[in-house]
Amino acid sequence: MNLFLTLRGGEKIPTVALQPARFLARLRYLFGASRIFSRPLLVALLLAPLTGLHAADFYVAPNGNDGNTGTKDHPFATLERGRDAVRLARAAAPKGACRIILGDGTYRCDRTLVFDLRDSAAGNAITEIVAAPGARPILSAAAPLNGGWKPAPQDLSRLPAKARGRVWMAEVPNGWPVFRTLFQGDTLLPRARTRGFRQLKQPPPGGHAIDQRHLYLPAEAVQSIADFAQAEMVVVPVYPWTMNILPMTEVDRITGLVRTDVPATYPLGPPNFANFPDGTVWIENVLEALDEPGEWVLDSKAAKLYLWPRDGQQPGDDVVAPRVTEIIRVEGKIDYDGPNDTPVRGLAFRGLTFTQADRWPWGPDKTGWGLQHDWEMFDRPTAMLRFRGAESCRVDECRFVSSGAAGVRLDLHCQQITVSRCELADLGGAGVLLAGYGMGTKDVNRGNAVIDCHIHHVGRLLWHSAGIWAWQSGHNRIEHNHVHHTPYTAILVTGRTILDRNGQRECSRTVRWREVDQVLGEGPNTWHNREPLMHGRENVVAQNDLHHCMEIMGDGNAIYISGAGKNNRVLNNFIHDIPAQNINASIRCDDDQHDTIIEKNVITRVCGEGIIWKGNNTLRNNVLYDIRDTTLDGKPCVHKRGYLVLPYGNVEGSTVQRNIVVSCIPGQSLLFERTQPAPRSARHLAPAMLRSCSADYNLYFNSAEPGWGEKHLAAQRRFGIEQHSMEADPQFRNPEKDDFGLAPNSPALQLGFQPIDISQVGPRIP
Repeated sequence: MNLFLTLRGGEKIPTVALQPARFLARLRYLFGASRIFSRPLLVALLLAPLTGLHAADFYVAPNGNDGNTGTKDHPFATLERGRDAVRLARAAAPKGACRIILGDGTYRCDRTLVFDLRDSAAGNAITEIVAAPGARPILSAAAPLNGGWKPAPQDLSRLPAKARGRVWMAEVPNGWPVFRTLFQGDTLLPRARTRGFRQLKQPPPGGHAIDQRHLYLPAEAVQSIADFAQAEMVVVPVYPWTMNILPMTEVDRITGLVRTDVPATYPLGPPNFANFPDGTVWIENVLEALDEPGEWVLDSKAAKLYLWPRDGQQPGDDVVAPRVTEIIRVEGKIDYDGPNDTPVRGLAFRGLTFTQADRWPWGPDKTGWGLQHDWEMFDRPTAMLRFRGAESCRVDECRFVSSGAAGVRLDLHCQQITVSRCELADLGGAGVLLAGYGMGTKDVNRGNAVIDCHIHHVGRLLWHSAGIWAWQSGHNRIEHNHVHHTPYTAILVTGRTILDRNGQRECSRTVRWREVDQVLGEGPNTWHNREPLMHGRENVVAQNDLHHCMEIMGDGNAIYISGAGKNNRVLNNFIHDIPAQNINASIRCDDDQHDTIIEKNVITRVCGEGIIWKGNNTLRNNVLYDIRDTTLDGKPCVHKRGYLVLPYGNVEGSTVQRNIVVSCIPGQSLLFERTQPAPRSARHLAPAMLRSCSADYNLYFNSAEPGWGEKHLAAQRRFGIEQHSMEADPQFRNPEKDDFGLAPNSPALQLGFQPIDISQVGPRIP
């Protein structure tokens, strides 16, 4: 039976011997799926599978119209409309390739666009969301306020005298969400904040105890501010490896007591180590602090935005405020408590720019839902592009820039997802986060890749953010990336979780208790017993170029492995030029970490320490050259215990072989080891000594102190280790210019050291 579609003007289009039931079912699908249709589009979708076409291309442009046909000459206006057209094409040709091609310009997103199982491609098919040739499509989460700017009243009493006559004011439209970031063009504008203060170490006599909800500020910090109702405080608590942005629920102007409804990660006393010369507490979003060009304050109750423009001119439409944090989400069917999820497959994003999204705030129920040390949030929409239940997807040559949010998240079930050749820069949070299910047997965040990316200047709002972080995620490749200018650690592979059934300790609410109990049973809670429950195993962190990390926070590193599974490999990375006062080590295997291989890495010109390990790990064929005791401006490093550091833990069985350690400074410590148990108050600081490791065939040299290596060797050989190690100049070709190749007669070669080629680190240019 031949059916025809009759178009306007009487033209009949044959549908080529379709079965009537199938044809009518297709019509019902088409007209039931969307309210916007055009006859030419309908015909194209019906005929595509019948005429041998293997692909459907739909075009989108800022000047398009969603009533168009989606062709190059008649594009849609929104990506959402393009997605819906692909859904129709998928119904007609499930295995056909589809593309949504975005033209040049800015697409303003006022809600999250979701790709779900209806967008999943069958077999090896793929749906691409790509930039048109030569185009730079920008997906922005922000928009102009459109309320008109006018000078703020000069008698606005709370404004500093220097700001009066310079501040402009705009009305915030009805329905606009409270926003925590503001942008002018490509610039993230700073929210007004006070100068830095340092919280008191002890409460005043009779005061409330300092805890995770209470702190005390100097009286001058709070006396001049009239209203804290919409203020937030940025605070570094007692442990300097995290920071919090918290509401100020109650303020006592006499005692300086501040209470917050959102608990901090740790007690809110001053950091117990690390240097923060500008203070550890700042108060933001108060008019009294609006005292510099570029700063702004939002009064959400009065629906008014105040801005001191950078150029002194009336603000224009290039000043935009965000409406969402998550711009695009790719989401399958998540069966959180069950064993199996249903992932979306076959989506690819290429050549797109994601920008101007908002920072996602912590809420009062945050406790136990943070990832390690609350460096991020578990299963939350904190990034501009988020995969949650997805497989076989790609993000290629995209930019994630100028945003209060993180860049990319791979949450819960995510496999065979590749983030490649992307730039992630000027972000409020992390660059790329891979975060699986919590401790348990549901190990489905794995086999992904972050490769050839340029990640820099992240963590601009949340200073503990990493460039790349794999939490409870394994079998991934983190390779050939260039990560620099981060306030905290460049690359993290972790999974540390405190097994607290009350849900009050770190990560404890993410634990899958039924699965944990089945595995652990009544056995001892050791790393080896827990290892099957920790998904962060078999990751490869290789060929990355890392520098200028740890610019603000304390107790961090360039690469950090902790509480993860077995056989993580840190290979051929170049770690250099980190003049950070608060850095701990270049590479660190922290608490609860074993079976990690650290091999063929080059570390040079780093302030702090070389390699730290606290478990049974392997250090083999690495170069540690010219680690510094002070920063470039002469400030002493907080951590400077040595090139090889064993602070505590059971390191028995570790391999430390064929490494080259070279100092250029007299008096530097080569080795730090804890040879005696710590006091009872710190029982976890158990002895950790090199003599319990298999240490041999290493080369040590200090160009400014002859005998530096021999002193170490003499001390260790009496314990039966370092028998073949030696003190000698390794004869690098030109280390000052990062050429760590060896002369043909280098004594390191005699020890079996394999030369390291760092010429291929960082992103590969296609």
